[in-house]
Amino acid sequence: MLSCLKKPLTVGTLLAAAALSLPGVAAAATAGPVDLATLPGDQFSDVAAINATGTMVGQSYPQDVRLRYHPVKWDRQGRISALPTLGGEQGSAVAVNDAGVAVGWAFDGHEGVHAVRWAPDGSVTRLAALPGGGQTHVTGITGDGALLSGEATDAAGNQHAVRWTATGAITDLSPGNQGNPGATAAAINDFGVIAGAVTEAGWPAPVVWKRDGRQVRLGWPASPASATPRAINRAGVVVGSGYVDFAENRAVGWSASGTTVLEGARRSAAVALNASGTIVGNVESVAARWDADGTETILGTLPGGQYSWATGIATDGTIIGRSDRSYGWHAVYWPAS
Repeated sequence: MLSCLKKPLTVGTLLAAAALSLPGVAAAATAGPVDLATLPGDQFSDVAAINATGTMVGQSYPQDVRLRYHPVKWDRQGRISALPTLGGEQGSAVAVNDAGVAVGWAFDGHEGVHAVRWAPDGSVTRLAALPGGGQTHVTGITGDGALLSGEATDAAGNQHAVRWTATGAITDLSPGNQGNPGATAAAINDFGVIAGAVTEAGWPAPVVWKRDGRQVRLGWPASPASATPRAINRAGVVVGSGYVDFAENRAVGWSASGTTVLEGARRSAAVALNASGTIVGNVESVAARWDADGTETILGTLPGGQYSWATGIATDGTIIGRSDRSYGWHAVYWPAS
């Protein structure tokens, strides 16, 4: 079932455990974000995730002909500090749970890319690869740190959706790629349910993997499917983007009630949501928020900027993302309203 926000509708548990009405009302733009700045000597930064205590993680990098990403975290006051790599030059943190355990990727001394986990004290651990495989990429971590989501390549170079345990043991969620050449695991919720995509007829088809490893296909009105989940909350609500009419990408959500288009008129993407059902993402290259009542708010940019992107939202409603400046991107946050 597909719903498009051209008129008021109720979609049950789309964005929260309670019933929800989504009239798609546009609200005025907010005052704009707060700049999180960079590591000393760097010019650019991105923030990827925020936890309930206000700890944020991401990357900082210099203006150079060859980008060199440095994994970083910010505390609740916005103070930035570097995270260690595996001895290589680069890395990036992509998720953090409420205990302060962060995950991401880091180079080793041979400049190989590996999925890693950082303890709250900053110590780094490399996660396992598939047998005979190569690169690994972690995308999320449960609140208790027991499970992690991500992707890994096999010995033939095919990409698989995978899951790691707290001990670092890896499980292939798409053995043999279940008949398709690549699977992605975009995010994991606190119950271990992973949202991602598999390839069908050359296009990404939205799926979830249950904690027991079962793959469940999410609905999509078009054939072939072309949709990519980006986040999943505790209620099992999934958000992402897809081509509904093969014209432009649209922000979408999936729940037990079906598939709902959050922004039916403009190019958009839904990237993250919190337990309260507030969704954040992007509309026409500017960060946006969809409240639980369906109100859409454009979040604005840094002074002088034209573009921004929301990448996460905390339990209290603090939104993180990035905004351009005259010379590039900076990590930012929009305080909870």
